[in-house]
Amino acid sequence: MDISGKSAIVTGSAGGIGRATAMMLASRGAAEIALVDVNGAELAETARLVEAAGARASVHILDLSDITATEAWFRAHGDVDILHNNAGVVSGLPQFPDVDAARIRWIIDINITSLVAATQIAVQAMRQRGGGVIVNTVSTVALGTGFYDAMYATTKAAVMMFTRCCAPLKEECNVRVAGMLPGLVDTPILDTTGAGGKSEWMEAVLANNEACRPEDIAGGVMALIEDDSLAGGDWVAVRRLGGKVEYQWGHADTM
Repeated sequence: MDISGKSAIVTGSAGGIGRATAMMLASRGAAEIALVDVNGAELAETARLVEAAGARASVHILDLSDITATEAWFRAHGDVDILHNNAGVVSGLPQFPDVDAARIRWIIDINITSLVAATQIAVQAMRQRGGGVIVNTVSTVALGTGFYDAMYATTKAAVMMFTRCCAPLKEECNVRVAGMLPGLVDTPILDTTGAGGKSEWMEAVLANNEACRPEDIAGGVMALIEDDSLAGGDWVAVRRLGGKVEYQWGHADTM
């Protein structure tokens, strides 16, 4: 898809990957970008940066754990060319099995339930307008055998499977649903893994792995959006090794 002149929604765009994606969409010529997050102050800063890059920005404070509100918002605003389902959360402390049931539901609703609802409504609108592209932020943990944060890993594996199951939508609706799988990324979400900062297990991960920058991931999102030769359900994992960004491409029928 040629991004120039297109409309987009980016969830989780108050910072990190979402902000970098919104700014890069603007730099590629997107006409208008709806910015969605719960953090109003940082969302306003993203809007300023997006408009400085040449796109119209609108700010929408939305709690994606409120599924009724999420469905209502997407019915009102989801008629766009591009959707980046980027918002996500980690468990923090305590971890499973000591985390309470309400927080488990919160994680599931933000990371997977709201994403499915947003995709469903957006696909229906995109089908009517002739097509579109949806990129779901997954994680490289979905390719592994496990992860310290059990609920984060479980929900991201669910997003991966959902993305792969959406492969037929390219032929049925002219809507490509793709997966962006970031490796370790230096974003504010890392500071929510512990009690008021990075957890000990995250500090260990950072000590033994090279972190990507948000712009590295945003570049992969652009590649997924712009290449209409890709099949539905295709995905790309992005990591940094030896100071270089590495891409691992995959398809709906492969892991």
